[in-house]
Amino acid sequence: MNKGVWFFEEVDLYDILCPYKYNDHLKSHPLSCYNKTDFLFMEGDPVREIYLVAEGRVKIGFYDKEGNEQVIAFLGRGEILGEKALFGENRHKEFAQAVADHTLICKLRVEKAQELARDYVPFSLTLTKRFGERMGRLERRLQILLFKDARQRLVEFVKDLCRDIGTPYRTGVKITLEITQSDIAALIGASRKTVSLLFTDLEEAGMVKFFGRKEIYVPNLEALV
Repeated sequence: MNKGVWFFEEVDLYDILCPYKYNDHLKSHPLSCYNKTDFLFMEGDPVREIYLVAEGRVKIGFYDKEGNEQVIAFLGRGEILGEKALFGENRHKEFAQAVADHTLICKLRVEKAQELARDYVPFSLTLTKRFGERMGRLERRLQILLFKDARQRLVEFVKDLCRDIGTPYRTGVKITLEITQSDIAALIGASRKTVSLLFTDLEEAGMVKFFGRKEIYVPNLEALV
């Protein structure tokens, strides 16, 4: 499955963490629970821990000079936040905010994460690979934002969702969103009104179909243009 540019992938790092060390850590460090809109950390906060998403979704972003929120990514189960601390970053350059109630986070002290990276090769190799993948996705995202119009950006976004979190349904793919149209607008560099109008156009053209407010059905992914 191709990895999308919008960071909705489900790369489950639990599969590569040493079970003994992870379970031993949880005994003394229970999962932290965050509700929707709760911040895990803010821009400029000291980096003391890295975060592993156990359940739910977390939004990553920053505020520009005018105070407007700029969304960079949405991360889900198995995703790591704050891993740059392993490479010397001592303050967060973005904020992290829960976008779903009962978002569960496993926190690892930087020293503990460094120990895992040093002693458990699959963990360190996966972190290195992830940095490379993220750089590639960011480059592609920049190309999409610079050279495609709003409709094309939305289409690419939906295609990436289908590939990353979609499930087979009837003749096509169904995706379940845990974010709003405002969040989508922030990710693709458009207004919420524009996203709403474009979704209406796509639905009228038979390229997508909404089941309620959170589910989108794409009958034919290849025909989505």
